[in-house]
Amino acid sequence: NLSLSLEPEFYHDWRDGDERFVVVPYFRLDQGDAARRHFDLRELYWRRSFATADLYIGIRKVFWGVTESLHLVDVVNQTDLVENPDTEDKLGQPMVQLTLLRHWGTIDLYLMPYFRERTFPGAKGRLRPSLPVDVDGAVYAADAAQWHPSLAARWSHILGNFDVGLGHFYGTSREPRFVVTEQPGGTPSLGPHYDLLRQTSLDLQYTQGDWLGKLEGLYRDGADGPSTAAVAMTTCSSSLFTTSKG
Repeated sequence: NLSLSLEPEFYHDWRDGDERFVVVPYFRLDQGDAARRHFDLRELYWRRSFATADLYIGIRKVFWGVTESLHLVDVVNQTDLVENPDTEDKLGQPMVQLTLLRHWGTIDLYLMPYFRERTFPGAKGRLRPSLPVDVDGAVYAADAAQWHPSLAARWSHILGNFDVGLGHFYGTSREPRFVVTEQPGGTPSLGPHYDLLRQTSLDLQYTQGDWLGKLEGLYRDGADGPSTAAVAMTTCSSSLFTTSKG
């Protein structure tokens, strides 16, 4: 199976770097799976920097969280599953972002006017569900469907050895639930349902010498009712082996 991807990056600064325009297109060509052949704008935005604030308008990728094993609180961008089943690849999200820089921390405010559906491998794709996903039959809890706006806010700050982040999100959930449906001809398939979600999250990183302690936790209220989740890990950056040269 032949597959080719291309992701160049273009940017231009002016006004001594206070303004920037960024374009990051992405293209995938796949021989076997037609659903994997796609074009996406990972980023396409204008940024204006002020003395104590930054304004972003356009399509961006934003990451929340600190742990590598599971990105539990990362909720802004949609997952691009045709690229990789590990959920690490994200689609660009249309947004207006205002970043306020204060001595007591950084406040990020997000307005996301349009929702992007998750991508899925096609019938000939590898590592797909046993039933194909009917991406054209998506159902939304919000009356405005993909045009239901999402809102988010996050406060982050460094307190001694701790990097702290508190976030809140309200809007259409990036994770669909699935209902078995029938396509024309009686073929069963999975129909994605996108529910509304409220999520409050904490991400915390503690640094002590070569050691890092990381924690992510959240409280969310969605279609299945309130729930909580957490993930924690520790890492050490010290090398296990040393070499010497005489």
